[in-house]
Amino acid sequence: MPTYEYRCGKCGETFEVVCSMAEREERAVCPACGAREVGQVFGTISFSGHRTEINPGHFERPPGKQGGAPRWVEPKR
Repeated sequence: MPTYEYRCGKCGETFEVVCSMAEREERAVCPACGAREVGQVFGTISFSGHRTEINPGHFERPPGKQGGAPRWVEPKR
């Protein structure tokens, strides 16, 4: 279930709503003052773990000026 973050336009309270995409407008009510004048807050996306744990492979360009298209290199096991 997605988590949506909102900020109240009336009192400034920031809060989260965990619901389906279809329910988010209905559920976006400030818990502090009950106002419906809220705006969605878009934050940064964060992942836990290192890039090598999430996707251990990488792309590599062939040597030389012409080089060609990058090729996918599987991780060493």
